[in-house]
Amino acid sequence: MHLTRRDFLKGSSAVAAALGLNFAGIEGFRKALAAEGNLAVVWLQGQGCNGCSVSLLNTIYYATIDNLLTKTIDLNYHPTVMAAAGDLAVKAALDTRSLNKYVLVVEGAVPTNANGGYCYAWPGMTMQNAVKTFAQNTGFILAVGNCATYGGVSAGTPNPTGARGVQTILGTGKKVVNIPGCPASPDWIVGTIAYMIQNGRAPTLDAQGRPTDFFGKTVHSNCPNLAAYNASKGGVRLLTKSAALHCAKTGTGIRVNSIHPGYILTPMVQGIMAASPDQAAAEAALVALHPLGHLGAPD
Repeated sequence: MHLTRRDFLKGSSAVAAALGLNFAGIEGFRKALAAEGNLAVVWLQGQGCNGCSVSLLNTIYYATIDNLLTKTIDLNYHPTVMAAAGDLAVKAALDTRSLNKYVLVVEGAVPTNANGGYCYAWPGMTMQNAVKTFAQNTGFILAVGNCATYGGVSAGTPNPTGARGVQTILGTGKKVVNIPGCPASPDWIVGTIAYMIQNGRAPTLDAQGRPTDFFGKTVHSNCPNLAAYNASKGGVRLLTKSAALHCAKTGTGIRVNSIHPGYILTPMVQGIMAASPDQAAAEAALVALHPLGHLGAPD
């Protein structure tokens, strides 16, 4: 299947629209269709299972991966899928770095103990130094997968290698677009890169550095039947209250209750509270909505 850059951008727009994503530039994708030249990408693999690469290779449904990478994106360095090896592969990475215009994608955690010696991008270049070096000239940095964003399994206690996420390695001076997931969805990766092609800048990010187009809403909030669901849930709640009042007034001795899931202490809810200027006050406000006096547990 042949996929041109034009087809790629059209497909990305269609995916965004189909998923109900808030791509402010869905219409603006058309402006990028006539542009020439592919976006150069350097993909570094650190401490991880390469599952995000496998995800990308296996689940791009509107194009085969070979056409996507050769006709749309110039993936100049990727140790798993590139044909070159050894010095030729390293040269491809270094030549791209000299362009001063490319996307740096990091997959896997970055070990810091032993001067980064637990993981090498190639001989003489630790993963830690590779991330710092290639982050200097790039316009965009993507940390793909849980390991690259938060350290993942490699950073679990006792963390002997000192594994860390990319943003921790680079500090606040560099903006890193975090695309967590184990593995990260290829739609999130491709959609983010498509946004960068169109707009020439990183997408809007939440407090954790994640694209709000993909992490700002739940699938539930985009459900086409959401209005009916909310109406029926609200109806049950009001019916319960009305029945309880009726039974109380008539002296039937019947207690009327209904169970409705309230706020559950999920990462999304924790992110909402963390984004508040006063986290304690935000949590207290949510707790006050629950008669039991506490938030629900995800288990």
